[in-house]
Amino acid sequence: MITPEGLKAVAAYAYGIGPNKSSLWTDATPTTLVADAHAAGLRVHPWTYRAENYFEPTRFRRGTDPAAHGDIAAEIDAGLAQGIDGFFTDFPLYGAQARDRAQGTARAGVK
Repeated sequence: MITPEGLKAVAAYAYGIGPNKSSLWTDATPTTLVADAHAAGLRVHPWTYRAENYFEPTRFRRGTDPAAHGDIAAEIDAGLAQGIDGFFTDFPLYGAQARDRAQGTARAGVK
């Protein structure tokens, strides 16, 4: 359902999609999921951004302790830079700060 054709079918009955955040990336390269969903008229709200290294992609981990916090702010920023419309997180402070940074950038006319 996350192919361009599948997303067009989903758009017939849904406002948006809530994919696992890992669907946004192939290694460190963005997939076309966000652009494809937007082209189909869908909003994208991935889940769940968590700070613990265990849940972070390798490039956002800090140290070797799986329970230690990685760089969740950078991970959310990377998703927002792809154009996600919202997100789920277990760390609302980091999420609100990322949202505010993205909105400030948008207001300043920076793309």
